[in-house]
Amino acid sequence: MTQRQTQTEQYWVEDFQVDQVDLDYLYNILLERETPLSVDEMALALVRYRFRCEEAALAKKNHTGNVYRPDEHYEIDDEIVFSSLEYRPGRVVAVRAGENPDYGDFSVVTVEFKNSKTLDFAADLKVAHSLNVDEDKVAAQEAEQLSPEDIFIEYGGYVADALQERLGDHADLVRIAGRWFPRSLLADVNIGHLNLAEAVLDMVGGGPLPASEIVEQIGVMEGVNPRLAEFSLNYGLQQDERFDEVGPAGQVLWFLRRMEPEEVQQYPERLAYTPISYDPNLLMSDLLELEAEIGDEHTAIPVKRGTRPQSVTVMLTYPHRCAGTLPLSPRLRLMFPTAYETPHIHFTLADAESGEEIPAWVVRPGGYVYGLTDWFAEHDVPVGGYLTIQRTDVPGKVQIDYARRKPRVEWVRTAFVENNHLRFESRKRTIGCEYDDLMIIDVDASEEIDALWRRVSERNIPLASIMEDLFRQLAPLSQQGHVHSKTLYSAVNLLKRCPPGPIFAHLVELPQFEHVGGLYWRLVRATAES
Repeated sequence: MTQRQTQTEQYWVEDFQVDQVDLDYLYNILLERETPLSVDEMALALVRYRFRCEEAALAKKNHTGNVYRPDEHYEIDDEIVFSSLEYRPGRVVAVRAGENPDYGDFSVVTVEFKNSKTLDFAADLKVAHSLNVDEDKVAAQEAEQLSPEDIFIEYGGYVADALQERLGDHADLVRIAGRWFPRSLLADVNIGHLNLAEAVLDMVGGGPLPASEIVEQIGVMEGVNPRLAEFSLNYGLQQDERFDEVGPAGQVLWFLRRMEPEEVQQYPERLAYTPISYDPNLLMSDLLELEAEIGDEHTAIPVKRGTRPQSVTVMLTYPHRCAGTLPLSPRLRLMFPTAYETPHIHFTLADAESGEEIPAWVVRPGGYVYGLTDWFAEHDVPVGGYLTIQRTDVPGKVQIDYARRKPRVEWVRTAFVENNHLRFESRKRTIGCEYDDLMIIDVDASEEIDALWRRVSERNIPLASIMEDLFRQLAPLSQQGHVHSKTLYSAVNLLKRCPPGPIFAHLVELPQFEHVGGLYWRLVRATAES
């Protein structure tokens, strides 16, 4: 039995390519159904199409003539096709007795092909041979074949990825929220429709609203298939800069850009990070693990895509405490999937204890979740406090909580400004949540620290100088004069937004810092005062 290519991993994983015939086939499906399709829906259709094409080709080959089998008897002028030669046809021009005692009595047929070339083949062969067809075995193998649906489950991701790269090459295909449709079939959406859509969104505070509700309220596009009207308006809104698509996975929701919070359109100052080049190879394994644990939004930590996490815990840093935001760590990103990577997602954060709902935004390009300024202040969550984000059964809604506990007075690391330098000392503070002891920093007179941060930014003081100065201030809080890598990261971010990678690389590379074990460091010599 001929091995079907569509049943092999190599066909779908290594060899598969989307060609123009495939695109034309899918385009015709869209024309016939008049329904927008996702790339996964089209990938399944393409798998079924390739499966049927191979079946048809095999059926044609199997009926083009008498397929050669070594156990068959042949006479002169018999026409035969050879599966081992890509079903090339030939004619028997001579028959003679075979001579091989291992095979017993058999014949040898000489076959002439169209190019006049002749080849000899065994016939009347009584011994087993792979080209002899066992009908029961064929039936069993047919039963074991993967169905198109099984193939899609196994390899559909590769097909979808290949399709995603090619669908944009078709001049008449357009995409909105991960679904594709022929441009030529779209209902007309003109500037009047878009102006009415703007007015509808304006009346509800900017949004969010789905296109179906906007269509209903503007009262146009009557007589158009509702789903087509919705898709057409979605496409029109997507092409107009006034509108922003902000829906979570499975939803297409629209918001007026001019009515979005300023912190969504423009990154909060405290979160702005100017990349600092460094050699990641400098970081030992313990530092790499610490990077992943911190979960800074600017740290590129590979995360296995797949099942969304049920909950994610993050540690609050000073820049995010100031901006009322959460760091969109690699794991937290998985909590907010979309049909495609839309820059902004409007969703609801619900307080796990009170149930209070907080309008919030995911800002993917900036790597943060905005909307928690008042919530942080109300619950007095400290820098270094643990926050937990948990999924709910409601699309577009997640819960937020902090590690609540009975408030108690503790000695904690406290930052304040003195003589234009950031100083630290241990002071008493009442704290009502669990926190990371290495990250926690209480802030005394945040206005003075913010003013110092601006001076540091304006003078563009190098990271190494900031680290050295802060190290000098932090060391006296430890009997040994040692500072943990995580504590230094937390302190640096009071004055300069920086992920842990460059800070850790400076600790390893610069001679003034010496590793003393357990991710602790000491200052062995100071350079010029910063």
